[in-house]
Amino acid sequence: MALLLFLIISAPDAVYIEHHVTLDCSSPDSGYIETTSEVVVPLTARGVQRYSEISASFRNTWESLEVTASISHWRSGRRDDSAIVREDPHSSLLHAGRLESSLREVSIAFPGIEIGDTLKVEIIRSIEHLPMADFYSYTFYAASRDSIHHGTFKVLWPSSRELHIVSEGDFEEQAYSLNDRTECMIWESGPCNSIPHLPFSCDPASISPFVTVSSHLPEEVSSGLYSVLDRDCMVEYTTLADSIIAAAGNKPEALCSWVSEEIEYLSGNWGEDPGYSPRNPMETLAELSGVCRDKTVLLLWLLRRAGYNPRAILTSSSGIPGAYPGSRSFDHMLVTLEDFFGETVFLDPTNNFSTQGYTYTLRGMGYLPLTPSGSPLRYFPDDCFGDTLSIVIEGSVNEDSSIISGTISVRFAGAAEELFRSMLAGVDPSSRILLIERLFGLLPGAELTLEGNPSTINTPININGSGKWECGIVNTGEAVCLIIPGLETIDVVSSRSAAYILPHFRNDIYIETPYTGHLNMVIDNLPAGIPELPESYESENCSIEFSLEGDILIMNEYLTLQPAEPDSVRLAGIRQGLLAGLSASFRTVVFR
Repeated sequence: MALLLFLIISAPDAVYIEHHVTLDCSSPDSGYIETTSEVVVPLTARGVQRYSEISASFRNTWESLEVTASISHWRSGRRDDSAIVREDPHSSLLHAGRLESSLREVSIAFPGIEIGDTLKVEIIRSIEHLPMADFYSYTFYAASRDSIHHGTFKVLWPSSRELHIVSEGDFEEQAYSLNDRTECMIWESGPCNSIPHLPFSCDPASISPFVTVSSHLPEEVSSGLYSVLDRDCMVEYTTLADSIIAAAGNKPEALCSWVSEEIEYLSGNWGEDPGYSPRNPMETLAELSGVCRDKTVLLLWLLRRAGYNPRAILTSSSGIPGAYPGSRSFDHMLVTLEDFFGETVFLDPTNNFSTQGYTYTLRGMGYLPLTPSGSPLRYFPDDCFGDTLSIVIEGSVNEDSSIISGTISVRFAGAAEELFRSMLAGVDPSSRILLIERLFGLLPGAELTLEGNPSTINTPININGSGKWECGIVNTGEAVCLIIPGLETIDVVSSRSAAYILPHFRNDIYIETPYTGHLNMVIDNLPAGIPELPESYESENCSIEFSLEGDILIMNEYLTLQPAEPDSVRLAGIRQGLLAGLSASFRTVVFR
């Protein structure tokens, strides 16, 4: 049965008969032209659904798209059709609180698509200029969640310019000169099997064979973007900067909090390249709103005025920006500086959930500091220490109703705190108590209090209150068996994780939120009789232990969900611990 499920899950939704990309960078005066040509055949109903309409985004301030697409039906009697191509504002804008009209989306709809039809798509992306500065980079991926029969990546490059290349995977390479002015390089790949794209699995792009070409080294991008930022954004200090510092305080964290709270995350169509070319601090203060780069530049300006030596850094929230990044490789900007002990401190004025200064999803990811002399790529710390969800329940057993009634106290730290902050901040305050009931396995009607504001890191969040939980009670006549609820019911988040991690046909697990759950149950009013405690269980990722203090029963359970990408040995240990936590035998106390 497991093998059958593996085959079903691994089956691709479509096959790319052809997957070709050509970069024409041969004319320095005409920008860059990226031509993508693909021939796709959907193989499943899910493939038909996915490819009935596809889209491509672009920024009309620096580039344009030319799209040609058609569908050839395999069923006799049906003629070939041209696809329906439509251009609109990008669908994500309003949901993300952004109003920039330069972000556009071309939708390509295929009428009457069926399994086995052939879709042909050609997209020509003409880049007139790049945002902030002319640093070009492109990455070709040879594999995807669908299978690819044949792929090629072709680059035309001026002989007078240096081309930086990094590749990983099995490619056939060719290189030759077209003439005295143009060099040509070709990488061929395929066939490539599909890469499963499932919840809690790795992003296909992160494990696909790839080729990256770039016009500049990271150090050149670093110094070049620093110069642009310094020239365009670092206006002269004013009395306004001094008044902000006087009101907010001159500590870096205080200034970061001020920018986070006073500058709304909202973008209009500002700047030459909205979202990429940040405005100067006075423009952001005039509007009291901006995106990450606007808020970061404002914080940078205030920190300089306060006497610090901060650096802007660029990163990508979708993954490592690659060994040779360019102007388009980054989608997020934040600030670093060194503290009194020489340690790097991160400050993100758009992140209201993480006390680390950067979200846990960036751990181990690359970032580029912008410095006058240039800096290589660096990496966010990749530690998992202090990521803890701690639940303490003190209750009494009601043997007649199989209920434990008592108090609950919940504390958070690290990634767990960031995760729960974002969940609680994402719902209306009037619904938060109901969400807490569901997250911590409480029966309806609990009396709970959420302390602190989950939308800001200025105050810690804690949960306190009282409620009821279901437990298992079995009376055999000779003994009473009391089954204590564990993390599998009182921590819904780890239960959801277990649903994806447990199946053994999955070995490419990505744990989205690594943390350790700790449940401390202190229970009185126990059934009559002499208690027999279950044997303790302990593994690298899980432990369950019972003890008695007089008439008080105490259970401590720990479940560790980390690292983010466990190897096969560690994954086997996590699964073993999850199975132990699901087993009632480790949480059953017998009273005779």
